[in-house]
Amino acid sequence: MAKPINIHNIPVVAISRGYIVTISSCTIFMVLLLFTTKCFATSKRYLQDTVRGGSELQVFDTIVTKRVYQDAYGKNTLHVKVTNPCNADSSRFDGVLTQIEARVKNKKGSTSVVYTYPYSQMSLIYFVKEEIHIQNLGGRKAAIIPFYYCGGYESYDMKVSYIVIYGNKDYIFHLDYYCGEGKDCKPVQSLKVMLSGLPKDIRTYLTGYLTKKHKSRASFHQE
Repeated sequence: MAKPINIHNIPVVAISRGYIVTISSCTIFMVLLLFTTKCFATSKRYLQDTVRGGSELQVFDTIVTKRVYQDAYGKNTLHVKVTNPCNADSSRFDGVLTQIEARVKNKKGSTSVVYTYPYSQMSLIYFVKEEIHIQNLGGRKAAIIPFYYCGGYESYDMKVSYIVIYGNKDYIFHLDYYCGEGKDCKPVQSLKVMLSGLPKDIRTYLTGYLTKKHKSRASFHQE
């Protein structure tokens, strides 16, 4: 009866620089296993770096803020999240995505809006959480959320957008301003036209509020 042979213990002869070296199959197997593992780990790191740097799965910065206020609906909780905003501390002003989400929750339910800026390769959303404004209008309060843009505009052209959540409904509008040298900034289109889709009480308030707020170039945070 033939005796079983353990192939892992068969010596293998290798010639290196004129010397004969005996290496077991087991040793070769371990070396190959180590080499394969190292190559896999290197490939995995490369893949992860590629994914992180890819446009579809890029990891973004976020700003998240919360405000709580009381009105005729009881307790209202406002959440705002801005994805991939521009950073005042760096020169970054464009990217593959920039968006803002706002949600108000109360006993009547939840009202939310998501706005993705379609021209993120030209500019990103600039958000100042301290400028969120809660305004009382006859017992009900409106959450007024401005957001701006950095980069991609001429020196005289300014832009600002607003999200308004009022009466468990959401509204969003975008305003273009022209700021001439040495002059007050003026909306390109009249506020009466731009705010025509809002309820009368909030429309009346915002017309006066915006006229006072956006007189100077500095109010647009684009410089």
